[in-house]
Amino acid sequence: MRHLILTLIILCLLQSCKQKTQVDSVSEKSMVIDSSNLLEKNPYKDFVFDAKKDLVCGMPTSAGISDTLHYSDKVYGFCSKECKDEFVKNPAAYLANK
Repeated sequence: MRHLILTLIILCLLQSCKQKTQVDSVSEKSMVIDSSNLLEKNPYKDFVFDAKKDLVCGMPTSAGISDTLHYSDKVYGFCSKECKDEFVKNPAAYLANK
């Protein structure tokens, strides 16, 4: 009787492990991002910026913009919020290197 109960417990554990693996693989598949549509969803893709590159890190604006700033009657594009925040600390220094 003891062997039967132990066998049933082991079978239940094996079954639960198998189900967890199936759930994990589904979750991983749903986390995949289709990068082919990123440019289509980019609200700044047709916008013309004053600088052809991110003034902080030097990345070309054609590669992608995630944040913008209106400064001195001009619009600047930045690859990230961090680059924009860095620019705001000392705009004159970055514009001098433009």
